[in-house]
Amino acid sequence: MRRIIKGPKITWVDIQDPTPDDVNYLKKNFKFHPLVLGELIPPGHRPKVEHHQNYLFMGLYYPVYNKEKRETRSRELDIIVTKDTVVTSHYRSILPLKALFDRCNLYKESRRIYMSENSGILLFHILSGFWKNCLTKLIQVDRRLDQVEREIFRGKEKEMVSEISYVKTDIINFWRILEPQGNILESLATEGTKFFGKSLEPYFADIQGTYGQAWNSLKTYKETVLALENTNQSLLSTKTNEIIRILTVFSVIILPLTLLASLWGMNVIVPFMESANGFWIIMGAMVLMTAFMFAYFKKKKWL
Repeated sequence: MRRIIKGPKITWVDIQDPTPDDVNYLKKNFKFHPLVLGELIPPGHRPKVEHHQNYLFMGLYYPVYNKEKRETRSRELDIIVTKDTVVTSHYRSILPLKALFDRCNLYKESRRIYMSENSGILLFHILSGFWKNCLTKLIQVDRRLDQVEREIFRGKEKEMVSEISYVKTDIINFWRILEPQGNILESLATEGTKFFGKSLEPYFADIQGTYGQAWNSLKTYKETVLALENTNQSLLSTKTNEIIRILTVFSVIILPLTLLASLWGMNVIVPFMESANGFWIIMGAMVLMTAFMFAYFKKKKWL
Protein backbone atom coordinates (compact mmCIF):
# COMPACT_ATOMS: atom_id res chain seq x y z
CA MET A 1 0.00 0.00 0.00
CA ARG A 2 1.43 3.36 -1.08
CA ARG A 3 0.33 6.66 0.45
CA ILE A 4 1.63 10.12 -0.46
CA ILE A 5 1.44 13.44 1.37
CA LYS A 6 2.47 16.67 -0.35
CA GLY A 7 3.42 19.33 2.17
CA PRO A 8 4.43 22.97 1.61
CA LYS A 9 7.98 21.98 0.68
CA ILE A 10 8.29 18.25 1.36
CA THR A 11 6.68 15.15 -0.14
CA TRP A 12 6.33 12.06 2.02
CA VAL A 13 5.84 8.70 0.31
CA ASP A 14 4.99 5.90 2.73
CA ILE A 15 4.94 2.32 1.45
CA GLN A 16 3.62 -0.51 3.60
CA ASP A 17 4.27 -4.08 2.47
CA PRO A 18 6.16 -2.99 -0.69
CA THR A 19 5.49 -4.77 -3.97
CA PRO A 20 7.33 -4.75 -7.34
CA ASP A 21 4.82 -2.13 -8.47
CA ASP A 22 5.95 0.18 -5.65
CA VAL A 23 9.59 -0.38 -6.59
CA ASN A 24 8.79 0.47 -10.21
CA TYR A 25 7.04 3.65 -9.06
CA LEU A 26 10.18 4.75 -7.20
CA LYS A 27 12.37 3.77 -10.14
CA LYS A 28 10.33 5.90 -12.56
CA ASN A 29 9.93 8.96 -10.35
CA PHE A 30 13.32 9.07 -8.60
CA LYS A 31 16.89 8.33 -9.62
CA PHE A 32 17.54 5.76 -6.93
CA HIS A 33 20.21 3.14 -7.53
CA PRO A 34 18.85 -0.35 -8.35
CA LEU A 35 20.80 -1.82 -5.42
CA VAL A 36 19.03 0.60 -3.06
CA LEU A 37 15.64 -0.33 -4.46
CA GLY A 38 16.62 -3.97 -4.14
CA GLU A 39 16.95 -3.46 -0.38
CA LEU A 40 13.20 -2.80 -0.09
CA ILE A 41 12.19 -6.31 -1.19
CA PRO A 42 12.65 -8.68 0.59
CA PRO A 43 13.26 -7.47 4.17
CA GLY A 44 16.90 -7.15 5.19
CA HIS A 45 18.58 -8.19 8.41
CA ARG A 46 21.23 -5.55 9.11
CA PRO A 47 20.90 -1.81 9.80
CA LYS A 48 22.79 0.47 7.46
CA VAL A 49 23.33 4.04 6.29
CA GLU A 50 24.49 4.92 2.75
CA HIS A 51 25.26 8.37 1.41
CA HIS A 52 24.60 8.56 -2.30
CA GLN A 53 25.05 11.62 -4.48
CA ASN A 54 21.54 13.03 -4.16
CA TYR A 55 20.02 11.09 -1.30
CA LEU A 56 20.56 9.16 1.91
CA PHE A 57 19.45 5.57 2.39
CA MET A 58 19.13 3.90 5.76
CA GLY A 59 17.70 0.69 7.14
CA LEU A 60 16.62 0.61 10.78
CA TYR A 61 14.85 -1.94 12.98
CA TYR A 62 11.97 -1.26 15.31
CA PRO A 63 11.24 -3.55 18.30
CA VAL A 64 7.68 -4.90 18.36
CA TYR A 65 6.30 -6.81 21.36
CA ASN A 66 4.02 -9.79 20.72
CA LYS A 67 1.65 -10.18 23.68
CA GLU A 68 0.59 -13.70 22.72
CA LYS A 69 4.12 -15.09 22.38
CA ARG A 70 5.47 -12.69 25.02
CA GLU A 71 8.53 -11.82 22.97
CA THR A 72 10.05 -8.87 21.11
CA ARG A 73 10.87 -9.10 17.42
CA SER A 74 12.30 -6.57 14.96
CA ARG A 75 10.42 -4.82 12.18
CA GLU A 76 12.38 -3.20 9.36
CA LEU A 77 12.03 0.45 8.39
CA ASP A 78 13.81 1.61 5.21
CA ILE A 79 14.13 5.35 4.62
CA ILE A 80 15.30 7.15 1.48
CA VAL A 81 15.72 10.91 1.85
CA THR A 82 16.32 13.44 -0.90
CA LYS A 83 16.39 17.22 -0.47
CA ASP A 84 12.62 17.48 -0.88
CA THR A 85 11.26 13.93 -0.47
CA VAL A 86 11.14 11.30 2.24
CA VAL A 87 10.34 7.71 1.27
CA THR A 88 9.56 5.25 4.07
CA SER A 89 9.12 1.55 3.37
CA HIS A 90 8.18 -1.12 5.89
CA TYR A 91 6.39 -4.42 6.32
CA ARG A 92 3.30 -4.19 8.52
CA SER A 93 2.54 -1.14 10.60
CA ILE A 94 5.06 0.74 12.74
CA LEU A 95 3.04 2.69 15.30
CA PRO A 96 5.13 5.88 15.81
CA LEU A 97 5.58 6.21 12.04
CA LYS A 98 1.87 5.67 11.40
CA ALA A 99 0.92 8.21 14.08
CA LEU A 100 3.13 10.90 12.55
CA PHE A 101 1.99 10.13 9.00
CA ASP A 102 -1.67 10.27 10.01
CA ARG A 103 -1.19 13.62 11.74
CA CYS A 104 0.45 15.07 8.66
CA ASN A 105 -2.23 13.56 6.43
CA LEU A 106 -5.19 14.79 8.47
CA TYR A 107 -4.09 18.17 9.80
CA LYS A 108 -2.81 21.14 7.84
CA GLU A 109 -1.09 22.51 10.93
CA SER A 110 0.92 19.29 11.29
CA ARG A 111 1.99 19.50 7.65
CA ARG A 112 3.13 23.07 8.29
CA ILE A 113 5.17 22.00 11.33
CA TYR A 114 6.79 18.90 9.89
CA MET A 115 6.89 19.49 6.14
CA SER A 116 7.52 23.20 5.57
CA GLU A 117 11.32 23.38 5.97
CA ASN A 118 13.45 20.58 4.54
CA SER A 119 13.39 16.81 4.46
CA GLY A 120 16.00 16.63 7.23
CA ILE A 121 13.51 18.09 9.72
CA LEU A 122 10.88 15.50 8.78
CA LEU A 123 13.52 12.78 9.05
CA PHE A 124 14.38 14.05 12.53
CA HIS A 125 10.76 13.82 13.68
CA ILE A 126 10.42 10.30 12.24
CA LEU A 127 13.55 9.03 13.98
CA SER A 128 12.87 10.95 17.19
CA GLY A 129 9.39 9.40 17.46
CA PHE A 130 10.92 6.04 16.58
CA TRP A 131 13.36 6.07 19.53
CA LYS A 132 11.04 7.79 21.99
CA ASN A 133 8.57 5.00 21.40
CA CYS A 134 11.36 2.50 22.13
CA LEU A 135 11.87 4.27 25.47
CA THR A 136 8.16 3.81 26.19
CA LYS A 137 8.45 0.10 25.46
CA LEU A 138 11.41 -0.14 27.84
CA ILE A 139 9.29 1.45 30.57
CA GLN A 140 6.98 -1.56 30.21
CA VAL A 141 10.00 -3.83 30.73
CA ASP A 142 10.85 -1.85 33.86
CA ARG A 143 7.32 -2.38 35.20
CA ARG A 144 7.57 -6.10 34.57
CA LEU A 145 10.85 -6.20 36.49
CA ASP A 146 9.24 -4.34 39.40
CA GLN A 147 6.38 -6.85 39.42
CA VAL A 148 8.82 -9.78 39.38
CA GLU A 149 10.75 -8.27 42.30
CA ARG A 150 7.58 -7.83 44.37
CA GLU A 151 6.43 -11.39 43.69
CA ILE A 152 9.84 -12.85 44.57
CA PHE A 153 9.74 -11.33 48.04
CA ARG A 154 6.13 -12.41 48.53
CA GLY A 155 7.33 -15.99 48.49
CA LYS A 156 6.42 -16.84 44.89
CA GLU A 157 9.89 -17.89 43.80
CA LYS A 158 8.73 -20.95 41.85
CA GLU A 159 6.15 -18.97 39.86
CA MET A 160 8.75 -16.32 39.03
CA VAL A 161 11.21 -18.75 37.43
CA SER A 162 9.24 -18.79 34.16
CA GLU A 163 8.37 -15.08 34.39
CA ILE A 164 12.04 -14.14 34.77
CA SER A 165 12.82 -16.28 31.73
CA TYR A 166 10.24 -14.39 29.66
CA VAL A 167 11.53 -10.98 30.74
CA LYS A 168 15.12 -12.05 30.24
CA THR A 169 14.38 -13.28 26.71
CA ASP A 170 12.56 -10.03 25.95
CA ILE A 171 15.56 -7.98 27.11
CA ILE A 172 17.96 -10.13 25.07
CA ASN A 173 15.85 -9.67 21.94
CA PHE A 174 15.65 -5.93 22.60
CA TRP A 175 19.43 -5.90 23.03
CA ARG A 176 20.00 -7.68 19.71
CA ILE A 177 17.81 -5.10 17.94
CA LEU A 178 19.20 -1.94 19.53
CA GLU A 179 22.90 -2.70 19.92
CA PRO A 180 23.98 -2.64 16.22
CA GLN A 181 22.02 0.56 15.53
CA GLY A 182 24.26 2.74 17.73
CA ASN A 183 27.02 2.86 15.10
CA ILE A 184 24.41 3.46 12.40
CA LEU A 185 23.14 6.57 14.18
CA GLU A 186 26.70 7.83 14.56
CA SER A 187 27.18 7.38 10.81
CA LEU A 188 23.85 9.10 10.19
CA ALA A 189 24.98 12.10 12.24
CA THR A 190 28.12 12.39 10.12
CA GLU A 191 26.55 11.72 6.73
CA GLY A 192 23.38 13.63 7.53
CA THR A 193 25.32 16.74 8.48
CA LYS A 194 27.24 16.52 5.20
CA PHE A 195 24.03 16.06 3.22
CA PHE A 196 21.76 18.61 4.94
CA GLY A 197 24.34 21.04 6.32
CA LYS A 198 25.55 22.08 9.77
CA SER A 199 22.13 23.42 10.77
CA LEU A 200 20.86 19.84 11.17
CA GLU A 201 23.74 18.73 13.38
CA PRO A 202 21.91 19.43 16.71
CA TYR A 203 18.91 17.42 15.47
CA PHE A 204 21.01 14.35 14.77
CA ALA A 205 22.74 14.79 18.14
CA ASP A 206 19.30 14.80 19.77
CA ILE A 207 18.43 11.50 18.04
CA GLN A 208 21.67 10.00 19.32
CA GLY A 209 20.80 11.25 22.80
CA THR A 210 17.40 9.56 22.73
CA TYR A 211 18.99 6.35 21.50
CA GLY A 212 21.59 6.64 24.28
CA GLN A 213 18.82 6.84 26.89
CA ALA A 214 17.20 3.70 25.47
CA TRP A 215 20.53 1.87 25.35
CA ASN A 216 21.51 2.83 28.92
CA SER A 217 18.08 1.81 30.20
CA LEU A 218 18.39 -1.52 28.44
CA LYS A 219 21.81 -2.17 29.98
CA THR A 220 20.39 -1.37 33.42
CA TYR A 221 17.47 -3.75 32.89
CA LYS A 222 19.82 -6.49 31.72
CA GLU A 223 21.84 -6.22 34.94
CA THR A 224 18.64 -6.02 36.99
CA VAL A 225 17.08 -9.17 35.53
CA LEU A 226 20.32 -11.09 36.10
CA ALA A 227 20.39 -9.91 39.72
CA LEU A 228 16.74 -10.89 40.20
CA GLU A 229 17.41 -14.29 38.66
CA ASN A 230 20.31 -14.90 41.06
CA THR A 231 18.25 -13.69 44.03
CA ASN A 232 15.31 -15.88 43.07
CA GLN A 233 17.58 -18.90 42.63
CA SER A 234 19.20 -18.26 46.02
CA LEU A 235 15.82 -18.07 47.74
CA LEU A 236 14.68 -21.26 46.02
CA SER A 237 17.88 -23.04 47.07
CA THR A 238 17.47 -21.82 50.64
CA LYS A 239 13.90 -23.12 50.81
CA THR A 240 14.93 -26.44 49.29
CA ASN A 241 17.81 -26.80 51.75
CA GLU A 242 15.46 -26.01 54.63
CA ILE A 243 13.05 -28.73 53.54
CA ILE A 244 15.88 -31.24 53.13
CA ARG A 245 17.24 -30.32 56.57
CA ILE A 246 13.89 -30.86 58.28
CA LEU A 247 13.32 -34.15 56.49
CA THR A 248 16.81 -35.31 57.47
CA VAL A 249 16.21 -34.44 61.13
CA PHE A 250 12.94 -36.36 61.18
CA SER A 251 14.60 -39.33 59.47
CA VAL A 252 17.31 -39.37 62.14
CA ILE A 253 14.66 -39.24 64.88
CA ILE A 254 12.54 -42.02 63.37
CA LEU A 255 15.46 -44.33 62.55
CA PRO A 256 16.31 -45.46 66.15
CA LEU A 257 12.61 -45.73 67.00
CA THR A 258 12.14 -48.02 64.00
CA LEU A 259 15.12 -50.07 65.11
CA LEU A 260 13.74 -50.35 68.65
CA ALA A 261 10.32 -51.43 67.38
CA SER A 262 11.92 -53.99 65.07
CA LEU A 263 13.94 -55.52 67.91
CA TRP A 264 10.86 -56.03 70.08
CA GLY A 265 8.98 -57.39 67.09
CA MET A 266 11.41 -60.31 66.65
CA ASN A 267 10.30 -63.85 67.48
CA VAL A 268 12.88 -64.20 70.25
CA ILE A 269 12.85 -63.60 73.95
CA VAL A 270 13.52 -59.92 74.70
CA PRO A 271 13.31 -57.90 77.93
CA PHE A 272 9.82 -56.96 79.16
CA MET A 273 8.29 -59.47 76.76
CA GLU A 274 6.34 -61.23 79.51
CA SER A 275 5.73 -58.12 81.62
CA ALA A 276 2.18 -56.77 81.80
CA ASN A 277 3.56 -53.25 81.42
CA GLY A 278 6.11 -54.14 78.75
CA PHE A 279 4.29 -52.23 76.04
CA TRP A 280 4.18 -49.05 78.10
CA ILE A 281 7.82 -49.37 79.14
CA ILE A 282 8.89 -49.63 75.50
CA MET A 283 6.62 -46.73 74.49
CA GLY A 284 8.04 -44.65 77.32
CA ALA A 285 11.56 -45.41 76.18
CA MET A 286 10.65 -44.31 72.68
CA VAL A 287 9.11 -41.08 73.95
CA LEU A 288 12.16 -40.35 76.11
CA MET A 289 14.47 -41.08 73.19
CA THR A 290 12.44 -38.79 70.93
CA ALA A 291 12.39 -36.00 73.51
CA PHE A 292 16.15 -36.31 74.03
CA MET A 293 16.86 -36.07 70.30
CA PHE A 294 14.51 -33.09 69.89
CA ALA A 295 16.25 -31.34 72.78
CA TYR A 296 19.66 -32.11 71.33
CA PHE A 297 18.71 -30.84 67.85
CA LYS A 298 17.23 -27.68 69.40
CA LYS A 299 20.44 -27.05 71.32
CA LYS A 300 22.45 -27.46 68.11
CA LYS A 301 19.92 -25.15 66.35
CA TRP A 302 19.14 -27.77 63.75
CA LEU A 303 15.45 -27.24 64.34
